[in-house]
Amino acid sequence: MNILKSLFGKKPITSTAIAAEIAQARAEHDAALAKRGAALAGLGLMDDAAHQKAEAEYEVHRRAADRAAARLADLERAHAEALVTEAVSEKQAEAERFRQRVTNARNDVEVEAAALLRDYDATAAKLGDIIARLGEIDTEASAVNEAGRRAPGFEPVRSIDAAHRQHPGRQAIERREMQQCWVFANGDVLAVRTNADGEVIKEESRWVHHEQRFDTPRLEQREIIVSRTQARPGHYEAGLNGIVLPPGFARGAAHWPRKS
Repeated sequence: MNILKSLFGKKPITSTAIAAEIAQARAEHDAALAKRGAALAGLGLMDDAAHQKAEAEYEVHRRAADRAAARLADLERAHAEALVTEAVSEKQAEAERFRQRVTNARNDVEVEAAALLRDYDATAAKLGDIIARLGEIDTEASAVNEAGRRAPGFEPVRSIDAAHRQHPGRQAIERREMQQCWVFANGDVLAVRTNADGEVIKEESRWVHHEQRFDTPRLEQREIIVSRTQARPGHYEAGLNGIVLPPGFARGAAHWPRKS
C-alpha cells in the first residue's frame, strides 16, 4: 500500500501534512536508536539469560529504527514530489487568476466604461445647462445694475457669487479686561496666577544687570488682552465658468465651454 494512503486515508495530502509526518518519523527513529543503544548497556556484567534478553530487546528497537528510517525515506521522497506538484498547481492557478483579470479588465473597458461615459455625457450636459443658465442670470443682474445706477433709491442686485458663494472675512478682534497684574519697572505686565487654593503666586524679582539691582513687581489693576481672534480675509469659491467638461466619447461635442 502507498505510504501516503496508509497515513492519510481520504484526508487531503499536502506538503505541510507530509512534513508533520516526517517530523514524527524522525522523532521515532531517534528514539528507537537511543533505546537500541541502551539495550546492550552494561553487557559485561550480564549473565547469559540477561544477555539473551538484552539482545532480544536490541533487535526489537533495531527493527523499530529500521521501520522508522524506511518510513522517513519514503516520506521525504513524497514531500519533494508534493512540493513540485503544489508549485505547478500554484503556477496554473496564478495563470488562471491572471486570465480572469484580463477578461474582467477587457469587460470593464468595453462594457462598463461605455455605460459610465454615457452617464457622464448625460450628467455633463445637465451641468453645462446649469452653468449656462447661471451665466445668463449674472449677466442680467449686471445689466439691471447698470441700468439702475442713476435711479434714485435703486438697490443693486447682488451677483450670484456675492449671494451664495462668498466666505465672509473676519476682522482681528482683541478682548480686554481689567485684571490684577504684576507690573515691573520696565513696563512688563504679567497677569496674576493663582495656585490650587486660589492664593496669588508672587512673581520672582528680576535682576537688572546694568543698574545692579532687583526689579520687584508690584500689584496693580491693569487692562490686558485676554483673547485674540486672528483676521481672516474673505474669499469666493472657484468660478464655475472655468470648469472644463469634455465629451465622453471621441468626436462628441464639449459640454463646457460650449462652442458658439
